[in-house]
Amino acid sequence: MQNKNSDWRQEIYQLWSFIFKETENTTSFFSFEGILNRQYAWGTVAVIYAFLCIVNVLRIPLITYIVGLMSFYCILALVQKRCRDFGSKGTFWVIFVTLIMVLESSLYFVDVFHSELVWKYIWYASGIMYICLLIPALIPGKPDADMNLRSPLLKYPLLYTAVCWVLAIVATLAVNHYAGIEVF
Repeated sequence: MQNKNSDWRQEIYQLWSFIFKETENTTSFFSFEGILNRQYAWGTVAVIYAFLCIVNVLRIPLITYIVGLMSFYCILALVQKRCRDFGSKGTFWVIFVTLIMVLESSLYFVDVFHSELVWKYIWYASGIMYICLLIPALIPGKPDADMNLRSPLLKYPLLYTAVCWVLAIVATLAVNHYAGIEVF
C-alpha cells in the first residue's frame, strides 16, 4: 500500500515538473516577463481551469466570483507572454480577454437560461469568444522572440487589472439590478 501511494505521488510530481519546469524562456503564473510556448500555455490554462473547478465545487457563488476575478491577472500574464512568443504586443488579445471577463462576470449571478431577457444571447456570445481565445494558443512561436514586446495597456499590469475588476464589479451590479437579483 505504501508503495502505491509513493508511485502515484511520484507520477504527479513528474507530470507537474514536465509541464512547469523553469527554463530561460518561461516564468511563473504571476509574471509578465518572458514568454510561454504553446505547451506551457496549454499547461497553464489547465492549471488555472483546474483551480477554478476546485473552487467551484465549494458552491459558494460569491467566493467563486471573487476567485474568477482574481484569476484574470494570471490570464492576462498568460496572454501577454504568449503574444510575445509569436511576435505581437498583444493589445488586441488583452482587450479581447478583458471583454470576455467583463461579460462573464456581469452575468455570473443571472440565470441566463430561465431569463426572458437578452442575457442568454450575451452568454452565448461570450462562449464563442472563449473559442476564439484558443487562437493565440495555436499560433506557433517565433524562434527569436522579442522579450521587450508589451501591450501599452499592460505597462502597469496591477493598475490595469484593478481597473478591469472595478468595471466587472460595476457591470455585475448593474446587470443584476436590471435583472432584479440582489447580490449582497
